[in-house]
Amino acid sequence: MGEFSIFHWLVVLAVVLIFFGGRRIPEVMKGLGEGIRSFKDGMSGGAATASAPAPSATAPSGVTAKPGNGQVALSWNASSGASSYNVKRSGTSGGPYALIVSTGATNYTDEGLANGTFYYVISSVGANGESANSVEVSGAAS
Repeated sequence: MGEFSIFHWLVVLAVVLIFFGGRRIPEVMKGLGEGIRSFKDGMSGGAATASAPAPSATAPSGVTAKPGNGQVALSWNASSGASSYNVKRSGTSGGPYALIVSTGATNYTDEGLANGTFYYVISSVGANGESANSVEVSGAAS
């Protein structure tokens, strides 16, 4: 009775899926990991975030979204110091955004979308980490 059986884990998984939905689980797990890391840093007396170097890449500019049939084509200007870009999508304006792809290119076509409007931001990744998000753009898949 004191141990969790497979049935117990399935019930927990079902509850998590009901509350968060399948698409939000990676986002929730990332937040949980960041929280645990912050807690460990705080317990060790370290101020890792205060002493961390600033990202070497700047947020991409000139982000555009071109709607299409079941897809949205995104493009942006190259950022100084960027080695790759994180493309993030949300179903609501202002997020939360989920990472959909990391790419070295300055364009990406998000395919296989249901009809509706999607919201995107792009961040740059450089030697010292990830930049802030770009300005949000939206595109409607039809």
